[in-house]
Amino acid sequence: MNKMPTRIALLDTSAFICLGQGTLSAAREAGWKLRTSPWCFFELLCHLDEESNFARAKGNLMKFREVEIIDKPLDRAAAALVDSNVPRVWSSDLCYAALAAIDKAQSYDDLANSVLLDEAGNTRGPLRDIAKRVRHILDEAEKSFQEHMKSMIAVLKADGRSSRSPQRNHQVIMNMVLRSEGLPLSDTPHLDYSIVDPEIAVKDSYCFWGYSLFQAIWLESNGAVTCKKNDLEDGQVCAYVPLDKEIWVVAGDKKLRLRLEETRDLLTAVGLGTHVQFHPVTPNVLTQGGL
Repeated sequence: MNKMPTRIALLDTSAFICLGQGTLSAAREAGWKLRTSPWCFFELLCHLDEESNFARAKGNLMKFREVEIIDKPLDRAAAALVDSNVPRVWSSDLCYAALAAIDKAQSYDDLANSVLLDEAGNTRGPLRDIAKRVRHILDEAEKSFQEHMKSMIAVLKADGRSSRSPQRNHQVIMNMVLRSEGLPLSDTPHLDYSIVDPEIAVKDSYCFWGYSLFQAIWLESNGAVTCKKNDLEDGQVCAYVPLDKEIWVVAGDKKLRLRLEETRDLLTAVGLGTHVQFHPVTPNVLTQGGL
């Protein structure tokens, strides 16, 4: 009996929430390699105290044991270029350390006072304070992204719609990739994106900036002056979608799927269709036993 080839599925937060642990386990057995971002975990962790039923909240977070929590390809590329003897603690490492604490906790008080041991052997915590710091980081990043989108929408409005050819849109994305020196919200601090080869930067962040541009175009056409705060979280998912690996982006958010489809169509329109290896799909793809 031939074993099914491994297929990589990247889950956004809404997909992760709606899929039960049994479904995730069955998807893995069916040949899916399930992945998600640290920010999916952090989003749920920050809202843990809003759930009245601790057992249910804990069970939802323990579903992360069914998936691999990965860091951004661009962050990993930047870190690989630095020769350092100092252990780097990744957000994915902290997520797994937090999961160990969550597994042991029997109440919200237990969890709030939990101390984490990271990959470098450092103790961190209590978890209550970590969640507050993460929420602050997310709040600041959301505000920064809203300012970025406000500027982009203003430029689009001034340029007019006649200038939005595929070639022009592609050039705008390339300019953002090469001038941004990274992304608005990195998975780990103190990274120098400027040392990353431009080809790697394009490969690892084109989808993120494609999302940003097409979301800005949609917002401008609907009279908005900036985006909603949680648009950053949707865009963040795209930063885990490199152009050199086949990957199914499992998104419960229809808008996110549409932005990825627009980015895919743009790459095809400018003659870069061979780089299109990502497939935006609904969570149903993991419940129907195949593609």
